[in-house]
Amino acid sequence: MSDPKATKRIASGLSRRWQAVVAAGLLLTAAASNGSPVQAATAFPELKLLSEDWKPYHYVEDDVVKGQTADLLEKILEKVGSTQTREDIVFLPWARAFREAQVDANTVLFSTGRTPERERLFKWAGPILKFDSYFIGKKERNFEIERSEDLHQYKVGVVIDGASAVFAKRHGIPEENTTFNSQGIFNVKMLAADRIDFIPIQWKNFARLATKAGIDPTEFEPVFLADTVSLNFAFNLKTADGVVARFQTALEEVLGLQEQAKGETPTREVN
Repeated sequence: MSDPKATKRIASGLSRRWQAVVAAGLLLTAAASNGSPVQAATAFPELKLLSEDWKPYHYVEDDVVKGQTADLLEKILEKVGSTQTREDIVFLPWARAFREAQVDANTVLFSTGRTPERERLFKWAGPILKFDSYFIGKKERNFEIERSEDLHQYKVGVVIDGASAVFAKRHGIPEENTTFNSQGIFNVKMLAADRIDFIPIQWKNFARLATKAGIDPTEFEPVFLADTVSLNFAFNLKTADGVVARFQTALEEVLGLQEQAKGETPTREVN
């Protein structure tokens, strides 16, 4: 014969459990009705935000962080519930930023070209945008480059650990013909001085660096396609998948809203 007191305790315990389940359900329903994702209850970790000075995407002017990607990042951080802002971005030379991004969890490097050679080095969120990079040389040289092998006889300037270095290697440029510099502007100056023959780089970026160096960009031209580049946010591999996924979702939502406001098709491509 069953013990009435024991039965009452079990019933009471079950009742409390159901109350907890119902309360949790009401909480989830309230969150959904307010348009707040359940994951918002989980605090988004503080990120170590690393970048380089690259106008018009992210740069410092008059001690103020500016640029279209800096704007995008700030909106993403707000959307995931982070209190960080553009003022938390640390600007470093690219090679140093690239190395540091591979050390600690929750470090993100941007804007980073996503290439097959880099695929396993990071976790990725993006794309931010896409554009073509070319081997750029002087117009007066009248280069005739029809295939990668035609480039092998020339000297090419690249940035240490930069996408340009990846492109040079991919196109088979011999190491003895490759000049490594810490910043792209040094390559531009060497190109103007005929110390190298080509730079694999986005045309708009080349024109910006040339103008900054006091060099007329119209004296140069894109000669041969290096690659179509997809710029992304690159996360350290030790960063939790859930963090990257939340960042990716917020990125897509922000870009989607921007494109809707402009009435554009969501290609996110810039040439």
